[in-house]
Amino acid sequence: MWKGITEFQKGLLNQLRIPEPAVQVEVASGGPGISLERTKEGWKLLLAKERNLARASLLLEENEGKAVGWRLEEAPTYERLGAMLDCSRNSVPRPETVKKLMGILCRMGYNTLQLYMEDVYPLPGYPYFGYGRGRYTKEELKDLDACAKALGMELIPAIQTLAHLGQSLKWKPMRKLQDCGDILLIGEEETYRLIEAMFSAMRECFSGKRINIGMDEAHMVGLGAYLEKNGYENRMELMLRHFERVHSIAERFGFEPMLWSDMFFRLASGGEYYAPECRMDPKVACSIPKDTTLIYWDYYSEKKETYDRMLEKHDQLCPRVIFAGGAWKWSGPAPCNSFSISLAGKAHASCREHGVREILLTMWGDNGDECSPFAVLPTLQYWAELCWSGCCGEKDEAWEKGLKNRFRLASGGRWEDFLLADQLVFTPDNPAPGRCGVNASKTLLYEDILFPLFSPALDLPAYRAHLRTCAAALEAAGETEPPVWKPLFSVYGALARLLGRKAEVQEKLRRAWRQKDMAALRELCEKDLPGLKAEAEVYAEAFRRQWLQNSKAAGLDVFDLRIGGQIRRIETAKERLEVYLQGEADTVEELDETWLPFDPEEWKRGRRDIPAPFWHEIASPSNIASI
Repeated sequence: MWKGITEFQKGLLNQLRIPEPAVQVEVASGGPGISLERTKEGWKLLLAKERNLARASLLLEENEGKAVGWRLEEAPTYERLGAMLDCSRNSVPRPETVKKLMGILCRMGYNTLQLYMEDVYPLPGYPYFGYGRGRYTKEELKDLDACAKALGMELIPAIQTLAHLGQSLKWKPMRKLQDCGDILLIGEEETYRLIEAMFSAMRECFSGKRINIGMDEAHMVGLGAYLEKNGYENRMELMLRHFERVHSIAERFGFEPMLWSDMFFRLASGGEYYAPECRMDPKVACSIPKDTTLIYWDYYSEKKETYDRMLEKHDQLCPRVIFAGGAWKWSGPAPCNSFSISLAGKAHASCREHGVREILLTMWGDNGDECSPFAVLPTLQYWAELCWSGCCGEKDEAWEKGLKNRFRLASGGRWEDFLLADQLVFTPDNPAPGRCGVNASKTLLYEDILFPLFSPALDLPAYRAHLRTCAAALEAAGETEPPVWKPLFSVYGALARLLGRKAEVQEKLRRAWRQKDMAALRELCEKDLPGLKAEAEVYAEAFRRQWLQNSKAAGLDVFDLRIGGQIRRIETAKERLEVYLQGEADTVEELDETWLPFDPEEWKRGRRDIPAPFWHEIASPSNIASI
């Protein structure tokens, strides 16, 4: 039974559905983090923060068999450990999904969650802001904020106040606010009325003081409508004026802003972001208010020295810095936990040495958000253990065992099973932990069956064999995982089957066409292409079920268009080959085309599997989206 817990802790245990312990657990306040001691009566538990009971309960469950006198102490490396959930790349997670994620994060030991919302929240007076995008209601956001508070977590709105607003600015009634592309028109009073409405909405829905105001990647600011109206102006001064105005609005609504550091860093460094050897302009540092925090984001660097130098440069710019790493789920339908984890230790070691007090793990969803946030839970657990264990070096067997045990207790899943989805990223040319951004699960999935842009470079027989092994392992894992995770493994099992079949069909089609093997071409029409279509339909159905379970319906249409296009192209390939076999056409033109490498520079380096993040570049060499 619990002894000495507060009313807040009673509510926390109830919300997390943590059962009453079989033995007495005496809880008191104190210490640097979490302290457990096994006693004759049960356990003594010392907590620095009330909310630490969530992780402490996990540790109690993990160590219930320990002998009297056994002790464990954990002191977190960081004051705040947070995650960011992307809600703006077509998938808007249902409130129930966000609550589920918060519960898992809370038990892992996280204490903040940011909701990245470009335009998926209500803005009175701006009906086209988030129109048709599945935006949250005020009631939903208020409820999520209350849920976070009950867990002892801080729910932070992450909005955009300069760039990344293309989904709203594309509508005609909003274009008067557009500088160029996805960037707001600086200096216009109507722009600042819009921004005031944003802060007003956030103040109504969120109880905390902190807000992420974005302002990243506005590379073309001042070069569109602003240039036409005002002529060229120093863009550093433009950015600073805009930031001062936005900061004053945030201050008026009681917010303390944080923002991505790249634009300020570029201003101070003379144009580059990842420029560890640059000289910083002190005038930019003087312009950053004392209540403002910069977020140094780095999802790519594979050397600790890069993090070291970048943190040193950030310290010259602003003493309040958050480090944002990546839980890679944005390069395709499959996650890249292995790559994310391979960077985590280097980033953590550097952050620890440089006194960073807050970590943010981003779960972006670029180009359609086709990867579930739950697929990167291993990366989130790994960072939790780095934070709480104090580890900063080689991980021994006991550390690895604890990591896997705590993952199981926090999520209900098996560590090894969740990492199986990473295997969809690995090809003979891209072994674990994988190269940055390489994700053959997307390129092979969406490239055209008649004119593929990527797979001719791959060892398709080897990849086919690998994917068949993946499919069997993922399907077996889905049978043993708890029901809550079966839809996730159903999607990845179906995807592996589809990719394996497509690799086989692509290779067979190319070979049969080169050799003009009419029997093989007939078999493709009668058996292989219909089988591939059936696999695509199975994957599409599994994906739709998972999407509608986890996310609002908006955005699913894009997936349907993409996978529906694939299915139709399979049908077209069958029809075109049949016409050729019947002698009604001299050739199939696409199959006669000489293939060229998508990225000649990568080809020269001997790399055959390359990053290609955008569907419209993968699906066809033809014009899909522009004039």
